[in-house]
Amino acid sequence: MKNTFRLYTVILGILISFVAVGQGELIFDDSYVHEVRITIDNVDFWSELSQNYLNKYPDVPYTMASASIDGEVTDSVGIRQKGFASHFGSQGDKKSMKIDFNHFVDVKKYDGLKKINLNNGFGDPAIQRDKLCYNIMNKAGVDAPRTSYARIYLNDQYWGLYLLVEQVDRTFLKDNFGNSNGNLFKNVGNSELEWMGQDTSQYQQIFELKTDLNVEAWENFVELMDVLNNTGDGDFKEEISKIFDVDLYLKVLAVDVATGNWDSYIEHGRNFYMYQDADSRKFNWIPWDYNFALGGTFGSDFGGPGGGGDTIEDPANCATILDGSCPYPATDSIFQLVINQDPFCCNSSWDGVCQAAYDDIVNGVNGGGGPDEGNPFSNTLAEFPVDMSNSEKVLVNRLLAVPEYKERYYQGFCRLLDDNFTTERIFPLIEQYGDLIREDVLADPNYEWTAEQFEADLDQGDQISGLKWVFEGQVASLTAQLNELFDCSSIVTTLSPLDVSINEFMAVNDSLSTIKDLAGETDDWIELYNNTDANIDLSNAFLSDNSDNPEKWQFPVGTTIRANDYLIIWADKDEDQEGLHADFKLNRDGDFIMLAEGTDVIDSLTFGFQENNLTYSRIPNGTGDYLIKDPTFGYNNEQETAVIDEYVGEIKVYPNPATQYIDVDLEKLPKAGATVTLTNGIGQTLSTTKMSSRFTRIDLNNLNGGIYLVTIQDKESRTIKTEKVIVFK
Repeated sequence: MKNTFRLYTVILGILISFVAVGQGELIFDDSYVHEVRITIDNVDFWSELSQNYLNKYPDVPYTMASASIDGEVTDSVGIRQKGFASHFGSQGDKKSMKIDFNHFVDVKKYDGLKKINLNNGFGDPAIQRDKLCYNIMNKAGVDAPRTSYARIYLNDQYWGLYLLVEQVDRTFLKDNFGNSNGNLFKNVGNSELEWMGQDTSQYQQIFELKTDLNVEAWENFVELMDVLNNTGDGDFKEEISKIFDVDLYLKVLAVDVATGNWDSYIEHGRNFYMYQDADSRKFNWIPWDYNFALGGTFGSDFGGPGGGGDTIEDPANCATILDGSCPYPATDSIFQLVINQDPFCCNSSWDGVCQAAYDDIVNGVNGGGGPDEGNPFSNTLAEFPVDMSNSEKVLVNRLLAVPEYKERYYQGFCRLLDDNFTTERIFPLIEQYGDLIREDVLADPNYEWTAEQFEADLDQGDQISGLKWVFEGQVASLTAQLNELFDCSSIVTTLSPLDVSINEFMAVNDSLSTIKDLAGETDDWIELYNNTDANIDLSNAFLSDNSDNPEKWQFPVGTTIRANDYLIIWADKDEDQEGLHADFKLNRDGDFIMLAEGTDVIDSLTFGFQENNLTYSRIPNGTGDYLIKDPTFGYNNEQETAVIDEYVGEIKVYPNPATQYIDVDLEKLPKAGATVTLTNGIGQTLSTTKMSSRFTRIDLNNLNGGIYLVTIQDKESRTIKTEKVIVFK
């Protein structure tokens, strides 16, 4: 009853607030545990899913099912088991899964998403490591997947508490990079990013192109490998900066080192995406899979090599699922132990690390299962040095060989340890997430650990490198190392006027607005824009609404605004909330805004009375004068008006909220008419209406109460206006 009431409360809150949400904002609301009920017609559904996985890996087919997410049912979705380590390493029936809303029915979505991952928490008794690491990445300015928790039911059986993880796909790319028509590569095997010649087929064995297959995409990838491996030292900095986002990767590197993420590029050469941005043409690093970071372990007994542990369900699968090239027979007990602790070792991915683990057991090294420095199979934190200059990984070695890049890396580490990777910030999150999921974890019939081990992993147990213990030790160790390598107090940012501009602001963001912060609140906001081609550190910058007090609110240390990108600050006095929240509000009757660095004014403006839900926006974007217009939150101020201006006149969609109908009023109709499309919350088209006159009425009588999207387009499919409509029944 309590959970049902919570669900109703959430839905009612959405409707009453009249707030339209963006893609994934509902399902990745991590303030509560979601409920996902999956129904499959086959009564022997789990055997079917398991056999599909075992027989068809890695091209696992989907099984048709229906999915109810927080009470909203979506039929004809695809579901399958996923993962490699999480599948073979998990001893019970709690396997990771993937839901594809679009697999059987084209263009079907849920909450704007086509796919979503259901991770079982393998190697992670607290079920927090992925979530914490992605949180740290995002705060460091790295585009990483969103997460939330959900209790999963299969044919009305409670299957367990899972972590929902955002899929890295076109939707993710569009949300994070502003475009999705570039080239997305996924690492599917161990790779040093070494040079393997001009033949693209060599790289296709280790990387998968997830977007449209084309020759140019692979040629661009080979070019990146060529520059990375074959460019001389004198030209390397200039050439790599043209095709690779160096600053982005240096942030990822710092987080990987800080979290001891051995199951990544810096150790095994795996678990990452690279996206070649369609606009900049640069490759961008996207992190993936952090369940083994922060002291994550293998198996419910926490045994290291030689320290116990069950074998995988069927070691022979190692020889049959993949390419049949296992280096040892399936009956070899040592081989079974190694692949149980790192299932990637059972195919052509068997590498020096796998062989070393095998040899160590044979030779009696670490045979008791205790900590083994440098052994990634141990259940203790992998400790990488802050100075990674001697890394065997090509990308790390070459970047840090450039003095400027090495300094940027150290600067990023300084910011990481000052504001992000700190016990003051992380400990409350560990406690918050632990309290949120405790009841569901302890009721989980397929949870591989005990209640005592769950609690121990939140802190510290006899055999578990608990999360708080890991963070506390890492902060101390990393700080000591960094102090020997770099003077963090030397980080100074100098801005010139209008390097960063106050690009747009809204002083009256009321309950009818489509724009809300992470807490679901419609508050005043200020948008900054970086007019330069370089990332800018705002650690020494301030925002103020008082010219006599230019240092009223300082940006948190490590705050960066990326080149030619936007940054949102909420002017709401809610500094304890997630995101950037200034300690002042804007006055609708008129106010003052200043961006300053010390006593140097970077940008400022004075404004008068403001209308509800309209903004002052610079036109041209970033440099022009301020004009009153509809908000363009987080993107080019000119983008929305480009089409609207062609059809001069007022555009209305009313009433809103509505019950029986809505009217669309185009004061000036396009020459060939316009098309009005009505879609629901999961992206299904409900009606399409051609406008032959100024007014068109859309019938709502057959709809349920909820949030719907009205899109008005001209004959060339250019969007004239979009509006969220609340329907009450």
